[in-house]
Amino acid sequence: MQYPRKIMKTSELVRECGFSRKFLMQIAHMDGQKCAARLPGGRAIYWDTEKLGKQMEKMAAR
Repeated sequence: MQYPRKIMKTSELVRECGFSRKFLMQIAHMDGQKCAARLPGGRAIYWDTEKLGKQMEKMAAR
């Protein structure tokens, strides 16, 4: 899947790419994931879209 930007916030992924917020939160709280991060003192979760694509491929292969 092609994403509009390399780094995106959760709300942007929901609005622009059609992901559900629940699905993204499940990925963000998985042990060992490397695609989602929160800046110190911040509330928003930022996503590396390349790593998110790889993580979703891993989940589909299970």
